[in-house]
Amino acid sequence: MATLTTAPTGKGEGPNPNDRQAFSNWLVKQPRQWSVTIAARAALRVLPLLRDQGNPEASILSAFRATAIARFAARFPNKAVATAAIAAASTPNVPAVASIAATAAADVFSEGRDAASAASAASLVASTAAAAAFAASAAAVSEMFAAVKRDAEQLRDGRLRPEQLASAPLWSKRTPKDIGGAWRELAPQLRARGEHWSVWIDWYDDVLAGAVHAGRGEAQDAAYTDIVGELPWGGGAEAVNTAIARRLEVLRADPDPAPIEGIPSPIAIRRMVDGRIGADAGALAEPTLRGSLTLDDHSHALAACRSRADQLRTMATSPKFQGRSEYAEVLASYLEWLPTRPGVGNILLADGEARVLNKLFVADEEILSTGFAGRLSVLLEDHIGLRPYYPELERHYVAVRTGRLVTPLARDAVEAIRQMIRANTPNVFHESVSPAMDETAKPVPDIKPLAPEDAPPPDPNRPRPPRDPVAEVDPAKSRNFAFASAANRIWEILKSGKNIRENVEGWQATYEQFKPHIGTVLQWLRDFWPGGGDGIPPLPPAMSA
Repeated sequence: MATLTTAPTGKGEGPNPNDRQAFSNWLVKQPRQWSVTIAARAALRVLPLLRDQGNPEASILSAFRATAIARFAARFPNKAVATAAIAAASTPNVPAVASIAATAAADVFSEGRDAASAASAASLVASTAAAAAFAASAAAVSEMFAAVKRDAEQLRDGRLRPEQLASAPLWSKRTPKDIGGAWRELAPQLRARGEHWSVWIDWYDDVLAGAVHAGRGEAQDAAYTDIVGELPWGGGAEAVNTAIARRLEVLRADPDPAPIEGIPSPIAIRRMVDGRIGADAGALAEPTLRGSLTLDDHSHALAACRSRADQLRTMATSPKFQGRSEYAEVLASYLEWLPTRPGVGNILLADGEARVLNKLFVADEEILSTGFAGRLSVLLEDHIGLRPYYPELERHYVAVRTGRLVTPLARDAVEAIRQMIRANTPNVFHESVSPAMDETAKPVPDIKPLAPEDAPPPDPNRPRPPRDPVAEVDPAKSRNFAFASAANRIWEILKSGKNIRENVEGWQATYEQFKPHIGTVLQWLRDFWPGGGDGIPPLPPAMSA
């Protein structure tokens, strides 16, 4: 799958969509997913204006088709987008701005295409959308460019990730008068042609308001595209819209998804004595003593890691520190989760932060100060020495390493579940649940080494990162699995207790809040788990000591 990074490259010269070439030059230096998101949102803003008077029904249907796949690509990037996006972009009667937005989506996932293709398409979409807005009024053009600029700045400044921006309301305040007026005219005209147009009218209303308002997930958005099977576009609007309505009805009528049995959760989710749902680390905080190892050995190893990490955090937070700010953040998280004694902490979550530290070190090994690099190298060596005490940690990495390649866990489902856990703490959830789920839901930092021309000459005497035996295990995949398996266990407990009259206050409401989002997570887990399918999968063996 294409790697879609999301970290800003620094402010530098600001994005200026009014200057098409300058905007394209700026975008080509950014992650390609930025171009997809900006293009999709620009096209969606002017969708009410995209009617060909000669064949209005065909042109608006093709505009819906192209912008729907462009928005899907921005929210849920994966390889399956390319074929559907190319087909949508080449539909007869498709308005230019919608076609180019779909092309930008296809460029990210098509072999042989580069960042310049998507950047050029996004810049062209902004200009073409402004031209479409000009048909409404000069004020609409100004507001269109301002909205595109605001999108680019939010990505540049790190205020939103691309998939978050793709789900945000299209306009920061209210829809511009002329464009909003065009939609208020178009919607009843479409409905007058047949009630089947309601699927697109409701969809666009939700897009205008933002996906958080709409509560749409990946399966719902895919229903409007060819991602889950080709829609009957050749049969005209009624055939397509009726097929979409059937898909949505199936999704709405889907019974409560069953939790998946036989999949362990690295975060031990359990029902507490007081009836609430709690989290503890289980075996990931309890050392297993092998061979000649003793509890004193384990205590000394933990103390050494904690002491070195604390020293490094102090250095990384000093105003004199010349490295990335991520070092201080990752070290703080490492110290938060590193077990302090048997039964307290979570070695998996601490290990995830240690692996991010290793990746940062690899990227910066030629530029970190010698003192910091030397201490960091020793910390990472000491941490690797902790792993033999925790065979469940090794078992987790076997599961992640052998798990099937799937698309990333849908961020909207992750965010919805996190918010629901917070909202129902402490009534339904113990305070231990939210921090653990937040940690596994964190995006992995986009770590880029210096460009070769900016790096100093190699120095063989500098401290180097130690070789990490699990370096090839994708940390994002590991976090996705930890989150999904814990959510699966939460759902199992919620579902088993929903009809118990003596339940804690708010249990039934929490269950109903989880239900629309857990299906996406369970499907990801089912697709990912090694052996997969509908049966109960075998537990992978632990690595040898």
